[in-house]
Amino acid sequence: MKKILILFSAVGLLSLTGCNNDDDVVVAPAPGNQVVENEVFQVGPVNFVFDNSINMYSLQYDLDPQILPADMILVYRRAFDPGANNAPVWQLIPRTIHNGTDEIDYDFNFDQGTILFTVDANYDLQETPAYLTNQVFRVVILPGYDSSARFDYNDYNAVASKYNIKESDIKILK
Repeated sequence: MKKILILFSAVGLLSLTGCNNDDDVVVAPAPGNQVVENEVFQVGPVNFVFDNSINMYSLQYDLDPQILPADMILVYRRAFDPGANNAPVWQLIPRTIHNGTDEIDYDFNFDQGTILFTVDANYDLQETPAYLTNQVFRVVILPGYDSSARFDYNDYNAVASKYNIKESDIKILK
């Protein structure tokens, strides 16, 4: 019985040591496509225009180069903190701003080649043009393979720290 147990142990040990990990599949981008990692750029100041086809104010920005299908985009809108001498703060969108009974919604959609920024409200936004004009956005492109556990993306400074984004590296686009 001991000899059979030793024989099975030896065979099992030999079969396990014969395994290797050379079968990993690496998917590279198609020739001519560029890989974008941890890119950040600033759009603005820009003015929204009314788009009849979607019945709201919008602004479209073309991505060059295009992003990969699995990449994630975070968009932050510059607002000002009246309690800190009107210091600029970056608010993650989508975001709803409550002004009494009025609600203003900033949102965005994206695909590999474009970002569509939108703003809508439960009233005529022409009454408060400050929500439509001179708007500034920061766009953070994150690689789709980031497997970070739960992370609070609401805090732009935490995102910049986590992904090593420096103010000097931010491209300013209009």
